[in-house]
Amino acid sequence: MRKALPLLLLLLAAPCAAQETASFRLLPPGGKVRLADAFDLKVEASYPARYEMSLDTSSLDGEDFALLKQAAGKAREEGGIKKQEFELRLQAFTLGVSTFPSLAWNLRAAGAPPLAAKSPTFLLEVLPAFENAPEELRDIYPPVAYPPWAWILAGLLAAAAAAYALYRKYGAGAAVPWGAAPWTDTRGPHRRALDRLGAVRRSPLAGTGKIKEYYIGLTSVLRLYLREEFGIEADLMTTSDLSRALKRTGADLKTTLAAREFLQKADLVKFAKHLPSAAADDAVLLEGLLNDLNAAAERAKAIAASQAAPPKP
Repeated sequence: MRKALPLLLLLLAAPCAAQETASFRLLPPGGKVRLADAFDLKVEASYPARYEMSLDTSSLDGEDFALLKQAAGKAREEGGIKKQEFELRLQAFTLGVSTFPSLAWNLRAAGAPPLAAKSPTFLLEVLPAFENAPEELRDIYPPVAYPPWAWILAGLLAAAAAAYALYRKYGAGAAVPWGAAPWTDTRGPHRRALDRLGAVRRSPLAGTGKIKEYYIGLTSVLRLYLREEFGIEADLMTTSDLSRALKRTGADLKTTLAAREFLQKADLVKFAKHLPSAAADDAVLLEGLLNDLNAAAERAKAIAASQAAPPKP
């Protein structure tokens, strides 16, 4: 399959509409495309000269590829036909040989009915994010089951704190009144995530060679935080699904890319027996990710609060 992929560098397509509106020539990336890495796709379009063409970005919604940015070159006219080049920067979120989807294009002109066309599909091989990852590595669904150590530890600490507070207030042997208010965790999602991360760091997992369990703990911290702060059901998602859902956090591109890379590396440790050179460094990386995601959450809250505030008289 790899030897056949270079043959796909030039693709011609007939239009999908009942009446010919446009034709396309695609130049897929010539180098290796790795999971969550950005790659460039060039689209050369030919269409009637009186129209203007634009990409319908919704045609990539829900796909295994995400559009990062696009740039349209200057159109040139030849014999009543416009020729224009578009450069798309994209990301892939699925491993193996995948079909890049057909993209929808809008054509509009003053005094003429709008038209639509679609560029062709093509095959694209997406390699693992790391060179030493085995080729047979694939997304696993449903996610691997693991004990929720972070929740268990947090529950035990909360129970101990509540018991100690009651002992200090009422003394040994004193009965706790029925009307005593139940204990509630007043920490926010970010603080809880940092405390869980601290518990994983202090655990003996990494020191005793239980690297897989250590990374399960790290990813659990991130997945629980995403659920509590952003309402993303991260604990029920594959890494591929979660990589796409990270866009819902509102974090910048650098943060989402770092989070995707972290999740992919953890998958290699958990499922492909990859041994990282410095596991402690990934805990430091995760702390930075939590801080960056929290900053994005705080910005969104501030914007929402300002929009909800009544206008000043």
